[in-house]
Amino acid sequence: MAGLDFNLERDVPELTGKNILITGDLHHRAQQVITNIKSTRTQTEAVRIRCDHANLASVKEAAETIFANESRLSVLVTNAGLQFAINHVAHALLIRKLLGLLRKTAEEHGGARIIPVSSLALVLAPRGHGVVFDDLKTTQPYWVLGKWQRYAQSKLANLIYGRELSRRYPEILTLVADPGPSNTGLVSSLGFFDKMIVYLGNINRFLEPDQGHWSQVWLVGVPKDQAKPGELYEPVGKPSDGYTHWCLDSKLAARLWEWTEEELKPWLT
Repeated sequence: MAGLDFNLERDVPELTGKNILITGDLHHRAQQVITNIKSTRTQTEAVRIRCDHANLASVKEAAETIFANESRLSVLVTNAGLQFAINHVAHALLIRKLLGLLRKTAEEHGGARIIPVSSLALVLAPRGHGVVFDDLKTTQPYWVLGKWQRYAQSKLANLIYGRELSRRYPEILTLVADPGPSNTGLVSSLGFFDKMIVYLGNINRFLEPDQGHWSQVWLVGVPKDQAKPGELYEPVGKPSDGYTHWCLDSKLAARLWEWTEEELKPWLT
């Protein structure tokens, strides 16, 4: 939740007294979150585990550190990055390496959750393919909205991979979050043209900076019987009506799963 106005006592009171593991490569951001958590009166432990999501060896090491030191993992939120390699592949590796611990938690403690973070930007994914597998290891130099089409593929992947996780591992509750647009550094650092795309595409949807984490927080705490597995939720707690046909394409989801397994094979041993 670095960069957002996150307050543990206010936003997730049921996490008081629990352990929160924060992964990431930016020490100052992680430390800011840890300092905020420790300043509360919740007796919540917060620990930073170094993880460079652009480096799969680092992601593997972080996951193995968690697996070796924790007997329980109740919730895994995957939220980082702009590129397909970080947004999807790195997160998929983290999830796959921790699946055993999540399944053990679900069996022994009555539940576990995975919360991938997607975005309605997925509607900009290439219309003819959804995910252009043949071009994923290229710069994908599309003429029209090139960077947004690349980003949208990663956000579509977050959703359909989450839906496939839900199908393959129903004992784990997988819920997909759309945080909604808010004025965080991600938006404020954009150039004028890209800012206009964000603002014009989200008229009447923009959130305040201190609301940018609400969707994820809601999914952490919503009672299991009030949530639909594999669903994409917009802020706050609203099942999305922004699906494209690719979002529900089971063949695309299966192909993404197979492609991802092949990419992760060297790191899953």
